[in-house]
Amino acid sequence: MSEDKFLKGKVALITGAGSGFGQKMAIAYAVKGADLVLNDINEDGLEETRNLVLEQYNSKILLVKADVSNSKEVEEMAKKTFETFDNVFVLVNNAGIDGGLYTALKAKESVYDKVFAVNVKGPLNVTKAFFRNMKRQKQFQPIAGKIINIASVAGTPNGHNPMLGIYSASKAALIAFTKLWALELGKSNITVNAISPGVFLTPIYNNDPKLIRQFLETRNVKIPIDRIGEAEWVADLAVFLASSTADYITGQNFIIDGGMSISVNKLN
Repeated sequence: MSEDKFLKGKVALITGAGSGFGQKMAIAYAVKGADLVLNDINEDGLEETRNLVLEQYNSKILLVKADVSNSKEVEEMAKKTFETFDNVFVLVNNAGIDGGLYTALKAKESVYDKVFAVNVKGPLNVTKAFFRNMKRQKQFQPIAGKIINIASVAGTPNGHNPMLGIYSASKAALIAFTKLWALELGKSNITVNAISPGVFLTPIYNNDPKLIRQFLETRNVKIPIDRIGEAEWVADLAVFLASSTADYITGQNFIIDGGMSISVNKLN
C-alpha cells in the first residue's frame, strides 16, 4: 500500500460534515483512501460534501442525517454504519454551534442548554456509540482506532472570550473530555486528541474575510501570523492525527491559531 493511501480499507466518520471543517476533512480523508460516514442535520450540505468527494475520489460514502445531541439518533447512526462498513478507524467529533455572542452570565438558559447539548453531549453520545466497536478492531493493531475532537482556541486558558462565554465553556469541557477519554481508552489502543482552531474562514463567519477582520478589530485581537485561517489547514492536521506518525500521541490539544492565543493582546 502506498503511503499516500494509508487509510485505504479504513472508514472515517465525521460529524458536522455538511460544511466548513467537516467538509474539508471529508475530502482530505478521501485523498488518503478512506471510505466515509458523513453526518449532519443539513441534508443539502451532506449531498454537497458527497458530490465534492466523488468528483475526484471513489470513496464509498454513507450519509446519515442525525442530531448528535440525541442519543437515540446517534445509536441509529451507529447501527446504519456497521450495516454498511466493518470498521470506523477515525471518529471526528466536529459538529458544533457557537450559540451567538453572549457573556456567560447574560446568556439565556435555552442558549446554555443548546450549546452544551451539541458541543459536549454530542461528542459524548457519538463516542459512547462507537468506542466499543473500535476496541475490537484488532486488524488495525497496534492502534485500533483514533478519535479526534474539534474544540476551539476559545476553550483554552489564553483563548477564553467573554462574548463567547457559553461556547468557550463548552469547548473547554470537550478538551477535558479529550484527556479523560485518552486515559480511559489508552489500554484499548485508541488514541484521543483535540484540535483547537482559532479564527478561520468558515460558514460561522459567512465565509467573509471582511466580517472576520471586523470581529477581530472590535475586540482588539491580534494574530501574530497576520492571516485568516483556511479550513484545509485544520483538515491537514486531522489527517496527520489519523496517520501512523501520530500513533504515540494521545490526550493532546493541538492549537492552530496563527499565534493568536499567545499574543500580548488578550482576547478579552
